This record gives sequence, C-alpha cells and structure tokens, in this order.
Amino acid sequence: MSNRARQRRRKRGQPTPTSPSGPDRRLGFNRVHALLLGGGVVVAVAGFWVLSTGSISLAPALLVLAYLVLIPIGLALPRDEGSGEGKTGTAG
Repeated sequence: MSNRARQRRRKRGQPTPTSPSGPDRRLGFNRVHALLLGGGVVVAVAGFWVLSTGSISLAPALLVLAYLVLIPIGLALPRDEGSGEGKTGTAG
C-alpha cells in the first residue's frame, strides 16, 4: 500500500491494516491446553490398544473422544488473558 493510500485511509478514519503476526495472534498454550492435548493423545493410544485386543465397542468410543473432543478442545480453547500464565515480559 502506498503512502498516499495510507494517508487517505487515516483521513477517512479507517484503521490501517495490521500484520497478522503480532502478539495478539500468537497461540497461547498453557497448562490446560497441554493437559487436554496430552490427554487426547493418551486416550487415542489407549483406543488403538483396545482396538488391537478386538473390542469393537470401547475402542471407537475412545478414539472419538480423543479425536473429536479432547484434541480439538485443546487446540481451540481460548487463551486466558487474566491469569498471566504463558505471558512473557517483566512484572512491573
């Protein structure tokens, strides 16, 4: 975007586009995210182990729980802004 376009955008009161790689766009993984993802992996491994023993009812339930519940929630859960956990910088 040229300088003139930026100036016109500012004059009209429109915000300038920002880069999507700022601190607000970072993934904020904390202990809860790690526990959900780790639990999903453990449940998936348990599901495959139960599947290898021949279970056709428990194994699919465990795999669905892992792949459709625990892992997606662990990835999509919003970052908790108020806890301060996972933030970098100095306390002041």
